[in-house]
Amino acid sequence: FGQQLRESLFPDWKFYYVDYAGLKKFLYERADKGYTADDEAEFVKLLDGELEKVNSFQQTKSSEMKRRIEYCEKQVALITANTATDQAKREQLSVIEKEIDAVISEVYELAKFTRLNFTAFLKIVKKHDKNAPFMLKPTFTVRMNSRPFFKENFDELLLELSRLYNIVRNGGVDVDQNRDPQSGNGQNFVRQTTKYWVHPDNVMELKLYILKYLPVLIYRKKDSDDVPNPAITSIYYDNQDLDLYQGRIEKSEGAEAIRLRWYGGMDSTEIFVERKTHHEDWTGEKSVKERFSIKEKY
Repeated sequence: FGQQLRESLFPDWKFYYVDYAGLKKFLYERADKGYTADDEAEFVKLLDGELEKVNSFQQTKSSEMKRRIEYCEKQVALITANTATDQAKREQLSVIEKEIDAVISEVYELAKFTRLNFTAFLKIVKKHDKNAPFMLKPTFTVRMNSRPFFKENFDELLLELSRLYNIVRNGGVDVDQNRDPQSGNGQNFVRQTTKYWVHPDNVMELKLYILKYLPVLIYRKKDSDDVPNPAITSIYYDNQDLDLYQGRIEKSEGAEAIRLRWYGGMDSTEIFVERKTHHEDWTGEKSVKERFSIKEKY
């Protein structure tokens, strides 16, 4: 892991990562001489210092990203409100787009920074508990939860970046404002999807790449000022033999999936009952999805 950390860190931030090599060296050297209670106190102090360093830097950079996004939003509003020619506005918006590109790059690095340091802490504590006569994991877990840098949710930043890109792409106009993402779907419709597996380490990078070209689909309650939630939740139904699951995996002709689905957060009050039916190409029919909505109280 030490090599992976060295190869993956962002050079500009190299002094703010966990000193994994230093902590590991301390452990091995003291264990060889006979690990004492004084060694343990010193190691815990070093580890707490590393945790504070990582947490402070992550919080500072996260606040910086939010301020830079707010700055871009204000600049876009000023550009769209001025009386310059369309050509002049496009040139001004292109400057803002470069700034958004820079923010996106740092959001990606910050997400990776968070993931790498969280893993580093877990691994060094595991090495400690293996090589020292003291158990640190339970108490250090409490310390980690008091400085929860690893719980940072980047979704809000992603949504704002997506909206900004969409406005810049459309010459300063928010074309998706007040648009219902469910409009036009109806109760029965033909839909073709292709699913991909993405390694968890690459999910953030992929999201940031896609949002530059395709805005994030937002499900927001009408007249709500709450931060929108892009979640889509599905509950699938089957029998004890998992016949529906097997049919979908094997792509059997006529295979069905039956599920409950809702869009947005857990406070959503509209839930859809859906049935997806798979048809093979040789049948000449398209796969279809049928649905109807029910209220939460049912």
